Amino acid sequence: MNAEATARRGGLDPHRIAEVIVATAAGGGRRGSGYRVGDTAVLTAFHVVAGAAAVQVRFDADRPGEWAAAAELAWSDPGTDVAVLTFTAPPGGAPVPAARFGRIGDDRHAVIDVHAAGFPLWKRRRGADGRQFRELHQADGTVAALSNLRTGTLEITVAAAAADPDPAVSPWSGMSGAAVWAGPFLVGVVAEHHRGEGLGRLTAVRVDHTLRQLADGPRARLAALLGLPDPAVLPDVAAEPEAPVPPVPPVPSKVIGLPVAHGLELFKDRVEARDLIGRHLADPGIRMVTVTGRRGIGKSAVAAKVMELLERGEWPGHARAPLPAGLINLSTRTSGVSLERLYFDCARALGPAQEARLLEVWAADRPVPDKIDELFAAMGDRLFVVLVDNLEDRLLDDGRLDDEDLDTFFDCLFRARGTPRLLVTSQLPLRLPPELRRFAAEVELSDGLPPAESVALLREFDQDGSLGVAQLSDAELLRAAVRVHRVPRALELLVGAMADDTLLLPTLEEVLEDFTLREDVVAGLAEDRYQRLSADHRNVLNVLAVLRTPAPREAVEWIAAGSDPALDVTAALSGLLRTRMVAVDRRTRTYVLHPMDADLAYGALSAEGPLGRPALERRAAEWYARTAPPRRDWRTLDDVQAHRRAFDHRVRAGDMDEAAFVMGAIGQWMVWHGSAAAAISMHLTLEEQVNDDRARLAHLISFGHARLSGGPLPHALELFTEAAEVAERVEDRRALQEAMFGLGDAHRQLGRLEDATGPLARAGALARENGDAEAEAHAVLSLSLAHSTLGDGEAALAGADRLAELAAVSRDKLTEARSLNARFTALLTLGRWEETIAAGDRAVRAYGAAGVQEATDYALNAKGVSLLALGRPEEALACLEEALRAASAMENPRTEGVCLYNTAWTQWTLGRYGLAAEAAERSAASLERAGAAEASAAQALGEAARARSVPAAREAADALVRAAQAAGDNVEMVRPAWLTAQAEALREHA
Repeated sequence: MNAEATARRGGLDPHRIAEVIVATAAGGGRRGSGYRVGDTAVLTAFHVVAGAAAVQVRFDADRPGEWAAAAELAWSDPGTDVAVLTFTAPPGGAPVPAARFGRIGDDRHAVIDVHAAGFPLWKRRRGADGRQFRELHQADGTVAALSNLRTGTLEITVAAAAADPDPAVSPWSGMSGAAVWAGPFLVGVVAEHHRGEGLGRLTAVRVDHTLRQLADGPRARLAALLGLPDPAVLPDVAAEPEAPVPPVPPVPSKVIGLPVAHGLELFKDRVEARDLIGRHLADPGIRMVTVTGRRGIGKSAVAAKVMELLERGEWPGHARAPLPAGLINLSTRTSGVSLERLYFDCARALGPAQEARLLEVWAADRPVPDKIDELFAAMGDRLFVVLVDNLEDRLLDDGRLDDEDLDTFFDCLFRARGTPRLLVTSQLPLRLPPELRRFAAEVELSDGLPPAESVALLREFDQDGSLGVAQLSDAELLRAAVRVHRVPRALELLVGAMADDTLLLPTLEEVLEDFTLREDVVAGLAEDRYQRLSADHRNVLNVLAVLRTPAPREAVEWIAAGSDPALDVTAALSGLLRTRMVAVDRRTRTYVLHPMDADLAYGALSAEGPLGRPALERRAAEWYARTAPPRRDWRTLDDVQAHRRAFDHRVRAGDMDEAAFVMGAIGQWMVWHGSAAAAISMHLTLEEQVNDDRARLAHLISFGHARLSGGPLPHALELFTEAAEVAERVEDRRALQEAMFGLGDAHRQLGRLEDATGPLARAGALARENGDAEAEAHAVLSLSLAHSTLGDGEAALAGADRLAELAAVSRDKLTEARSLNARFTALLTLGRWEETIAAGDRAVRAYGAAGVQEATDYALNAKGVSLLALGRPEEALACLEEALRAASAMENPRTEGVCLYNTAWTQWTLGRYGLAAEAAERSAASLERAGAAEASAAQALGEAARARSVPAAREAADALVRAAQAAGDNVEMVRPAWLTAQAEALREHA
């Protein structure tokens, strides 16, 4: 669409957005925004160009058709902070018609959708050449017509700035001068950002107010520059007639997870709280809404009701916002609240395609903030609401989170752009740094239900009148409600206590008698109800309290049978359901206790006996162990969820030895599928608490493999060293074999090659002794790789030949692939580049045929280095990028760091020093995480690339020498001699 057609249609034209570049008389500079309102005029803010020695306006920056022109200040008014620049239009360009101006009436309530586009500080980025630039930002928001009446400005609510790079300067600096549009009309100019109002509020000058305040002469000159025929008559955008639009039924939100509260059909009142929550969730400047209050006050219920309304397509409080694209329900009492669960459930809400991609990101060895950023980026501009129920379970006494990964998620939530909105329930709020508190809102439920709703709720609990509650007067029911402070859960427990006592048939007043002096009425009632239960009911309740999460009837029956085989679980569950002590989800056929009841019942369990807490925890662990899918059926992390719950129950039972055996079975598999951090956390729970030698062996070996992948490598070395000592002591030859292999591989990855050969040779011998051909082949492979790193290519080739012999005898495809792995690495050591490429290609195919991706990353990396040595850098770069993807999928930060190091040098050879620096810095981070000695080499290479891009040749040369020295003899990395040769060349030309 050409400029004339765009002007007729009205609205923001991206080709007319101006970047205003100012040089000051003092030699400094500043950036701002503007809009080309006519053929030779740009409208901007006066303070952007005040005191300018020279001004340039640039259009379509770094896009086809980019052009710039020198501009002069043609009109300005410091009082209203408005200015107009004029410039000479480029020859041959089409004429640009005048923009259409309008106004937002300030004589009535209205909320108007607006938008602006400019170049704020927080969108500052670094280009491929290493230079910084500002990316264009489109800010969509609303203007409340009656706000800022005293100053006569527009208050614009927009999505908060995604970053705050300089506390001394507004992140919106540079957005000043951007034109503010309401539909097809230009209504204002962005002028200010007041930090005290948060990062989601901007102030704009009203065009109509500016015109009204000016004297006749200045007004006429401004109108002429803006192309306004009559500056006194601007159309009111809110009164502009619009063509009728047929109603479109809202797209239903995708719902993940079960509601966090049951009985929503009985939900009472809380209208004010619901509306307030809705308004906060609809505010783009708010990232988290927390509902706080005492236990049983109804936090979960009101949050669940808000989610139910959103699911039905209704915004509480009639908030103006798009309906959520997805609603995610999580609770510490059901699915659990962890970074893993948050990430996986949010990914599910995005649909199968995005979920598959995000699961690959999760499995990759990338920093946690990167994974979270990928998740938030996938959400785009769509709104997702995540309910996190009972967050107090994950908080320390001072309000801080008890988990580092969760803390990272919340930090990213407040600092990134395009994040979901969190609705949190908690007895105490999450402790936030002062600078983040303005992005969070708290809704406190301090009072119980209003009197009328409390009375109505008590009557509904006795629908058939069998308890005598329905027959009581409103005054009697209100007195009872007041006695329990009108707390919703307490009202439910009160009537349940009456229903449970079928012998004495107490009245409502009698049930209340013993609890009137107790401070915590809710806890008092719950404890009383628990004591009133029959033995069968109490046993079933205790099982559910131990399980903590929704469970099928079969699980309750099996666990309860350990203490009472004759227990009629079905009858007991029916009774508990009838007295509202248990909730049921008919869709999943699972039963669960109200969290408050679960806590109270669990706390009352005995520490001894067949009905005690440890015994029930053990039975629960055994239930999950017997129902867990076998190893051959494992495909995703959810397939080991039963084992992980068995682990949790073993830990709570104090059975640390049994918990260690569980980790021995699933630990390595978790690591291979992207949950190394979770595996490490579980192993840390066991530290210093495993007593049985064989259980400790399982723990040490599994923990060692987790550290080999997730780092740090020195800790992996310690774990395998101890594992070898224990295996020798208990004469477990197979465990000794695994420990020796891990010990040798840890030494090898740490670059301690002389220390690696002995353990690897012994691991191979033990594997032969144990009849474990695959383990023998793996040990021979690692030994061959160690010889390669030592520079003994011929010995490494001998190892490759030995592997080929083993493969020929066993006809094992994996052993054949490993023989090629050893071969291409040995050939790389010998500098036989073409043969390395051929062997690497064969290895990739062989690993594919074996169905294993074990060393695909190494093969592609070796091929990339060889291509670079042959003077084919573009091919090398493509190969190294593929190697990096494979390394990330294998979750190995050391290999990822090596690939990035080689990528950095390839970018250097192509003259792309900015990209080289970025790759080297990423390499250093990965190698540091792995505990690898080569991290300092990557850091030095990054410093060299930064210096080369300045350019500062001598500093770059010095850094290259440091990188070459730190890289050592690692054959997987580009030759140190290549770096020193480049350093000499730089010094010669310095």
